[in-house]
Amino acid sequence: MLALPHSRESHKHKLAAEVLRSAGRVSLTARGHSMLPTIWPGDLLTIESVPFDQIEPGDVILFERDERFFIHRVMRKCGGGESARPSLVTRGDSMPGPDSPVWPTELLGRIISLQRHRHPARSVPRCSRFRRALGLTLGNWSRLRSVSLRMHRWLGRDPNSALASQELGG
Repeated sequence: MLALPHSRESHKHKLAAEVLRSAGRVSLTARGHSMLPTIWPGDLLTIESVPFDQIEPGDVILFERDERFFIHRVMRKCGGGESARPSLVTRGDSMPGPDSPVWPTELLGRIISLQRHRHPARSVPRCSRFRRALGLTLGNWSRLRSVSLRMHRWLGRDPNSALASQELGG
């Protein structure tokens, strides 16, 4: 009997979360478009496990909820006093509103670098007003997002592999 794709993804998530908790660092490939234009599908992200109290507004974090991973930017920290549980308010750069609170038990780590195409790894850029406006435009205008994603894939292709596949008859 074949494993269902959902259970395969669930196993991958559990393994990545366990590696983060034990080794402290993992690299994952981004999927989805909620962090456009900061993070594009296919970007290689390096995530480092950090204590909840070291997370600051502006950080991009990985958290797990309902057996799914989310990579969003921290807008602010809440609570932590005697009366309220500590939490984070997060939002994708191309999303109009915030997520429900992220609790310390859901936090897996902070994105410390990203690598796009074959370029060297770099730190995750801050969310400037321009980047936020572009993100909202891409998030709300599906045709522009679709064209942008296609252009991004085209620009990132390896010209040598295209040439090699032509030579091999592909």
